[in-house]
Amino acid sequence: MNLRLSFHKKMAVIMASCFILGACSKEPPPPPPPQQPPVVINLTTNKGTNVVPNNQIGLNQQTANVPQNQRPSVRPQSNIQRPTVQGQAMQSAMQPQPAPVIQTSQPVYHLSHTQPQAQRISYEMESLDEASFFNTQIHEMALQLLKNFRGEAGPNGPIAVTTFVDLNNLYKTSPFGRYIAEQLMGELQRAGFSVVEIRKTESLMLKPKFGEYGLSRDIQEIARSSSASYVLTGTYITRGRFVLINARLVSNENNLIASSGLKILRRDPFIEKMLWPSTSPVTTPPVRVPIKELGSLTEMKIMSGS
Repeated sequence: MNLRLSFHKKMAVIMASCFILGACSKEPPPPPPPQQPPVVINLTTNKGTNVVPNNQIGLNQQTANVPQNQRPSVRPQSNIQRPTVQGQAMQSAMQPQPAPVIQTSQPVYHLSHTQPQAQRISYEMESLDEASFFNTQIHEMALQLLKNFRGEAGPNGPIAVTTFVDLNNLYKTSPFGRYIAEQLMGELQRAGFSVVEIRKTESLMLKPKFGEYGLSRDIQEIARSSSASYVLTGTYITRGRFVLINARLVSNENNLIASSGLKILRRDPFIEKMLWPSTSPVTTPPVRVPIKELGSLTEMKIMSGS
């Protein structure tokens, strides 16, 4: 009985000592490692200069007294890419660019023969419609007349403009010929020359329910006389797909041609409609009109129609 008790006591002592030794032999857990600052890499370095990243500067200050073999190594992450030349070009293209400064100026008649200078409209030929293109051609014909003038300062007297007529029939015309004369009157006036309106009536004509009129082609309604130093006249002829226009400035003093111009136009649908209808007036037999100032008789043709 005593042997059993001593054996149990011995075993209890051994187990207690093992438990005490095991508990004492456990080591405390190691402290957590210190947190390192995030790695920041400067990608905007210039070529030829050594720029140290911000995190490298901080590590050098912290490990100034640490041996070289124990210093932590800092390497840039492999997924960071440096900007290429193409990427820099795309970034610069995405940046807003300042709007270009456009200097606008109103062109004038660049002709040394014209005494006054007037505004000249510049046209974009590719974007014009048929009617606007036709206007530009008449405008260029006016420039030819001013440039080809024989004098030094251009016409020095009033100019009368007549309707352009068919070359094969000088009494035959159309809306095409009448409109050329209309635009040339404005072109010469804008260039600074004196233009006579020979269709001006002596007085205004009022017609109820119609309006007021100041122009006429009735010889009984227009002014008896008009003074003009030059007459602008012209002809046109159609051949195939083209219309040939000739304009001339004739002196009233000696019937000499002082200037001339030429244009060749393609018969587009707009011009085709302007050429129709082509009409000529009906002439009556000549009648004698007494002229009291001269005391003699003269012959004069009276025309009717348009």
